[in-house]
Amino acid sequence: MGACLGLVWAIVSSNVAQAQMTDTTPVAQVEQTPAAADPQPPKATPSDAPAHRWRYALGLKLKTLDLADARTDVALRPVLGVRYGRWRLGHATGDEWLAFSGYRKASNLAYQLRDDERLKVALSLRIQNLQDNSSFDGFSSGKNTLRARVSANYQLNKRWSVGTDMTQDLMDRGDGTTLSVGASYGLPLSERSAISLSGGVEWATADHWATQLRLLPPPTGGWHSGLGSVGLGLSYRYAFTPQWAWFGTVGSSRHLGQVHAVSPSTLSWNGQIGVLYFSR
Repeated sequence: MGACLGLVWAIVSSNVAQAQMTDTTPVAQVEQTPAAADPQPPKATPSDAPAHRWRYALGLKLKTLDLADARTDVALRPVLGVRYGRWRLGHATGDEWLAFSGYRKASNLAYQLRDDERLKVALSLRIQNLQDNSSFDGFSSGKNTLRARVSANYQLNKRWSVGTDMTQDLMDRGDGTTLSVGASYGLPLSERSAISLSGGVEWATADHWATQLRLLPPPTGGWHSGLGSVGLGLSYRYAFTPQWAWFGTVGSSRHLGQVHAVSPSTLSWNGQIGVLYFSR
């Protein structure tokens, strides 16, 4: 919680200082999704419509899986995202990067079944590393599997949205089924920056918990399906220019049920910081 408060204080101080500065040069407005900004973006012309354009994002990020564990390493990873029409591979591109949902898992390949102002429904596939429960990035060692996901997100108003994800291990390598539900609140701080707060709860089958926590002693009576965690995530994103931006996230998860019974700590923390370049 101290990490979250520190991040919030740094964000507020940065934006207060920015508001006091004067600049005679007009600032180009960063493209935002309806979830993260009040004004609606202008309608694209047929030749400039996203459905007929390739978009990509490139960058680098530092990430850690558990800030509270002294054995956790900080890893430097590349960031790559490509989008064409309803198809997306990897990281979010420039037209959607301000949308953030902390309870959602990253996907390697996704197809948007529905994408309107209120409701978004997507199918996705993810190569998952069973060693650290992260998306395949070509660097981490360990056994991998293919995980399918169905996700839905509904925009309640300009600030609030709710969503749900259901995932399944398609290769039946012991990672089972998960179901998560959550809510997100997005607040634009300026035309260049936004902060988002999200929370969610996760349920999973017994084989998922047994695989993800295989290094810990099993609970008395063996694993069974049930709730495993409830968490909060905080994200800050700032655009230097329409092409260059940086982001920082921090998340905390409280263990529940059997996961709490076998975990050495009640809370786990994770975070990442990175720099991105977007095509426009």
